Amino acid sequence: AMNRMASQLDVRVRMLVAQRKEQETVLSSMLEGVIAVDNQERLVKMNPAAAELMAVDLNAIAGRSIEEVLRNYEFQTFIREVLTSQKTRERSIVMDKDGERFLQLHGTVLRDDAGISVGMLLVINDLTELRRLEGIRRDFVANVSHELRTPITSIKGFVETLLDGALQSPED
Repeated sequence: AMNRMASQLDVRVRMLVAQRKEQETVLSSMLEGVIAVDNQERLVKMNPAAAELMAVDLNAIAGRSIEEVLRNYEFQTFIREVLTSQKTRERSIVMDKDGERFLQLHGTVLRDDAGISVGMLLVINDLTELRRLEGIRRDFVANVSHELRTPITSIKGFVETLLDGALQSPED
């Protein structure tokens, strides 16, 4: 009986280790930043993408408060809003670390099996490149519009001159 119980325990431990590795692989492969915070506003988990966005060391964050790790007032305020309201929230912010960064924050409440709140999950999308491309597109459209307007205006002037009787007057 002890050997059977040890065997079953070994199978369960291996299954838990495999599930944990799978979750770690998924989190570390994500391009979006993911941060888990408990109800006392302490960081539980952060994936490498979030650590890179926040410029923090992944090994030094476990159990530390959000004020210590995320030194950004807008992040701290957003996390508190989600934790106090117990509702999913979304917000865009501009961060000035290493140049201007545009970030989209999605916060949702984490609940246990009984439905009791145990913290929140924050997903961060970096929209900086998208905003840069939108600016390039806007500039391109403005330039093309300007470049087309000039020849069209002169063609319109020539047509008006012809309509005003320039065909009968060779000098015009």
